[in-house]
Amino acid sequence: MTDSLEIYRRADSIVRRYGTRNPEKIARDLGIVIYDNLETSSLLGMYCCKWRHRFIFLNTRLEEHMRQNVIAHEIGHDQQHRKLAMRGGLQEFTLFSMKSQTEYEANAFACHLMLATDDVLDYVHQGYDAVQIAQMTNTDINMVLIKIAELNKLGYDLRVPMEPDGCFLKDTDPERASVMDDDKL
Repeated sequence: MTDSLEIYRRADSIVRRYGTRNPEKIARDLGIVIYDNLETSSLLGMYCCKWRHRFIFLNTRLEEHMRQNVIAHEIGHDQQHRKLAMRGGLQEFTLFSMKSQTEYEANAFACHLMLATDDVLDYVHQGYDAVQIAQMTNTDINMVLIKIAELNKLGYDLRVPMEPDGCFLKDTDPERASVMDDDKL
């Protein structure tokens, strides 16, 4: 079972320690090496831990806002599932599918890393919907929806305007993903 409070605390601790919500800077500060060298249409990114070294591999065709979302997601794997990755337990075919607990946890971690709780609460209380919040925070609408759902698990009583698309990062064609993101915004 997902421990929403622990995921929130871990992400919040990292944000406070490094003084930023920028996933790329956080990854580097954590000692994770980022390679922009995946030339495939089947993956947006992946996390790997080998020989005590941690790596994030990114698709070369990612637009900047999607790149940041993918890095945040992969940091989630680093923080939540490093031991599993070291044993070879993270299989590429499960990346970004929220049908597995590990992928949902990585997405929840990414949401807490990228989206400040106070900011999201302020936007919600001002009457903004998830689409508007996504636009203002330059993130995917599904990240906002997961953040709101996670805040509800933490005891907040926020109305979630729609359920997140469980496969929002599963669309592995970076060009199509950026067109889809533009349609959502």
